[in-house]
Amino acid sequence: MAKVVSRTEDTTFLTGLGIRLAARYFLPPEGRQRRAGIVFCHGFGGLKEVTPPGLADRLAQDGYLVLTFDYRGFGGSEGLRGHIAPTEQVEDAVSAIELLSRRPDVDPHRIGIYGNSFGGGIALLAARRDPRPRAAFVTVPVTSGDGWLRSIHRYHEYIALKERALAAIGAKAAGEPIEMIDRFELIPPDPHSRARHVTRQTFTLETFHHVSVHEPLAEAHAIAIPTGVIGIRGDLLVPVEQATSLYERLPGPKRLHLFDRGNHHSVYSELLPDVADQVLPWFDQHLGG
Repeated sequence: MAKVVSRTEDTTFLTGLGIRLAARYFLPPEGRQRRAGIVFCHGFGGLKEVTPPGLADRLAQDGYLVLTFDYRGFGGSEGLRGHIAPTEQVEDAVSAIELLSRRPDVDPHRIGIYGNSFGGGIALLAARRDPRPRAAFVTVPVTSGDGWLRSIHRYHEYIALKERALAAIGAKAAGEPIEMIDRFELIPPDPHSRARHVTRQTFTLETFHHVSVHEPLAEAHAIAIPTGVIGIRGDLLVPVEQATSLYERLPGPKRLHLFDRGNHHSVYSELLPDVADQVLPWFDQHLGG
């Protein structure tokens, strides 16, 4: 993958009840604009700076205008720090879609959405809530929050965290301090994730509850726009069945590509050129590239 050379432009926008989010555009070279736009939804606790810049750059170099952003509570955005409520993140993604559609250099009828890891399910639900996206692509997606949590926790730990999360919501409702939890207790890491996340990160304990009721898979049958799906057979963090089950339920047009090598984070690094070779033709085909 060539080094990042796209022009970028930082901005902010409002979501929810006036929460300001930090965002970044990857801009096409002058004279090569196709006036099609793509919104990027990154993964669990991720930031706009680590949205696969090589992929955003590849799309921008081919004429797409790419928008990535920090969800509320993360990075440069306002909001309760370290709190993940998928319904709120979907709202943030819908706001991003609408922001992108208002740019004079973007055709509002040629907008796509891309989601990686936890952002895959967010992107799909945003496309379900907003009629603008004409195509979607998700890589190593989390499509069943409860299924994902059950797959990475021992059952007694899963039950205990579920009870603790609800108790934390009750304590907050009663005016007590919001309880925080370490990332690795909330989401037990596989060896690759432990090596990648070297800086301690905490989340609200109630995040566990909100993730457990996050079920994009339940709405997959109603996502009619063309959707590409990438999974990794050896993914130790998000089981590949999260991708294949999604693909089976999508009504189409659709495409599934499974890598026989790599780990969950390889889509950011060594597999990124191969991911781009799947993503770019898909958007070209369905966004009129």
